[in-house]
Amino acid sequence: MASRQQSHGERKLITVQSHVVSGYVGNRAATFPLQVLGWDVDVVNTVHFSNHTGYGRWAGLRFDAEHIRDLFAGLQRNGLARYDRMLTGYVPSAETLREVITFIQHIKSSSNADLIYLLDPVMGDMGRGMYVSESVVPLYREMIQYATIVCPNQFEAQILAEQDISSLDSLYAALWTLHVKRGSPNVVITSVDLSDEDLHHIGAKSKTTSDGTTLMTLIGSSLDLSQISASSPDSNPKEFLRPWFIQFPEVPGYFSGVGDTFSALLIGRFDPSPTAGSDSSAAPSQIAHAAELAIASLQSILSRTSEAIAHAPALPDQTELTALAKASLPDATQWPTDQAEIDKLTAAQRRVEEMRPRELKIVQSKWDIENPHVVYRAYKFANL
Repeated sequence: MASRQQSHGERKLITVQSHVVSGYVGNRAATFPLQVLGWDVDVVNTVHFSNHTGYGRWAGLRFDAEHIRDLFAGLQRNGLARYDRMLTGYVPSAETLREVITFIQHIKSSSNADLIYLLDPVMGDMGRGMYVSESVVPLYREMIQYATIVCPNQFEAQILAEQDISSLDSLYAALWTLHVKRGSPNVVITSVDLSDEDLHHIGAKSKTTSDGTTLMTLIGSSLDLSQISASSPDSNPKEFLRPWFIQFPEVPGYFSGVGDTFSALLIGRFDPSPTAGSDSSAAPSQIAHAAELAIASLQSILSRTSEAIAHAPALPDQTELTALAKASLPDATQWPTDQAEIDKLTAAQRRVEEMRPRELKIVQSKWDIENPHVVYRAYKFANL
């Protein structure tokens, strides 16, 4: 079914992921940038927490599949499930993820067969492993066929492709699987750890510069799936794939919501028209140009956040931390007498105090979201 145009040039987007009352992760990180970029954003929250889990303590609810299904049904019943684009992030269970798949299928069959959908398969990180149930994995693999863009980190890409990424050959194999066997035309792996030898082979710089700066490497790839014949899935990926990379400096420190913000900027900036970016960038593809713009805005957000951290008040001393920890309890009689338990509560309070100034400065970066200054460009792999 052809896409139904929104009246008065509206650009409608629905985002399905986590929500916090205070701070910027999930939908809180995604909504403002998308609105600044001109998108009319509808929000479905899969969890509703007081703050993100990086604080170590939080309050709130994870919504079950029935709740999410009811929200989707209400939208459908009132003719509101008409979207140009869709973004999904953290979904807490396989049952809820199944409801999301059903909703995507409904949009594609009833209102917009050309829905542009970005799948951010939030499952885990290198070094941390999985932080969701492994039952979501087969569903995420299934969802890729509906995604215009799939945007995993390296850990998630390896799980989705069932392929470790430790060399260029294994990277090509993973990209091939995500494109051809899973079914997404655009793949963006937000950070890939390759050896310096492999980086040099594709025309990239070493992971660490001469001044000690650590560079992150984003890898992207686009493939016209209609050009892949029935016999092609077993072909050599290097015959078909034309991947590209962007390198940019890692901003030191711990931040939450960075991936959520990047995904929102990426789908918000993506222009699928053949001439997208041709007047302002030599980017290899439309999705590569969108990634350039997204990284430019995100680097500005992180820079502003780092400045705020540098100017934040000093952390309370140990005595003050203990007093704050005691005051945080709903009932003062719950305060332990055992010193080891007191030390645990004090350490937890320190973590809270450290997290608070690290919230992303997204609203303060409105101008940078609207007017990204692209410094870090996308380049095709050399030596193909």
